[in-house]
Amino acid sequence: MSSPPAYTVAVPAYNQSALLLRLLESFDRLKCPEPYEVIVVDDCSTDDTEAVVQEWLARPRNYDARYLRMEKNSGPGAARSMAARAARGRIIAYTDSDCIVEPDWLANLVRQIDEEKRIVGTGGRVIALSDGSAPARYLVYHATLEPPKTQNYLITCNCCYLREPLLAVGAFPEDIPTPGGEDVAASIALWKQGWRFAYEPEAVIQHDFRENMRKFIRTWRNYGFGCGLVAHRMLAKEERFPELGDGGIENYWNGEYIRPNVTGVRSYRWRFAWHWRESRQSGHTLYRTIEMMTLWTIERMAYLYGWKQGSRLAKAERAPGARAPKV
Repeated sequence: MSSPPAYTVAVPAYNQSALLLRLLESFDRLKCPEPYEVIVVDDCSTDDTEAVVQEWLARPRNYDARYLRMEKNSGPGAARSMAARAARGRIIAYTDSDCIVEPDWLANLVRQIDEEKRIVGTGGRVIALSDGSAPARYLVYHATLEPPKTQNYLITCNCCYLREPLLAVGAFPEDIPTPGGEDVAASIALWKQGWRFAYEPEAVIQHDFRENMRKFIRTWRNYGFGCGLVAHRMLAKEERFPELGDGGIENYWNGEYIRPNVTGVRSYRWRFAWHWRESRQSGHTLYRTIEMMTLWTIERMAYLYGWKQGSRLAKAERAPGARAPKV
């Protein structure tokens, strides 16, 4: 029997078997001095995900790997929570099936974890596997899948946590059926317990941004919905609106980076001008600037739409008898 793993790498999987296999094979190239394991949690895929994973599991390797399957399709939050409960490693690292990890990814990702300093989790750098599409260029330019400057939440395509504190706060919410918001919720819950996060730029993954415009809109709607739901469930008004001050809240969590910054014509005009100047100062051509601003406008509208849906659902949860909007 192999040594107990120090780390667990967890992947939620749903109907992306070809991309998933590419990720799994990148785990075989990891260079990590400590023993690790890999857990794939299948969120009831209807393609050949199970067959692909089982074929991969049959290959010889120098680390443990397991396949788990959800009883019903429940979303990535539930799949990640299942992995956390099943993990044997002290630290659990997460990535997604449309990613590829660099050989030093795991060793670099875990090195800033420090229980004494209350550093419970680390986020890493995300680069594009290909920048051939406008959405891919946009998402990488804005570092959408990396922790914000405030470092008050992590994004689960590239992050790790101390497993026990994560489980102590319930891991990830399991009632958000779409990707988006579940990682923010876990981060808020840990932050409220006095834990903090770090950023490790040398923990690199490549992300396959296969975004067409329809998927781009759906992605940002889902982000807005999840963040709106979580914000209104877990944050005080002063945290959703930092300009009000901290209100003396212990372990205050600044919600600036998840709140919609465009809610009307005036805020849109101000933000549009700011982002236009930023894009031009970054050396983008006029064509690229127009491309960026078009996507930024679409992103903000989709996010705001989702945020309002999530906010209404959270308010309905607090008002028995109220009719909740469809998710």
